[in-house]
Amino acid sequence: MDIGEERGIVQAFAQEQGLTFPILLDESGAVAQGYRIRGVPTSFFIDREGVVQAQYTGPMNEALIKEYLEQIL
Repeated sequence: MDIGEERGIVQAFAQEQGLTFPILLDESGAVAQGYRIRGVPTSFFIDREGVVQAQYTGPMNEALIKEYLEQIL
C-alpha cells in the first residue's frame, strides 16, 4: 500500500521497478491512520483466519520474514 501519493506517481514508480503485484493507494492516509502505521515500510502477518498476528515496522530480509511466518503457521 502506498500512503499519501497520487496514482500517477505510484504507477510510474511501479513501472520503473517492474512491479507486477497490485499496489493499493491510501492517498488521504485514512487507512494508515486506522491501522496505526508509525513508519514505512510496515508489514502485517495475518493467519489463515484473517487475524493479524504480528506487525513489523522497517525493512525486512528473508530470514526475518521466515521467523515471523514460523510463529504463525
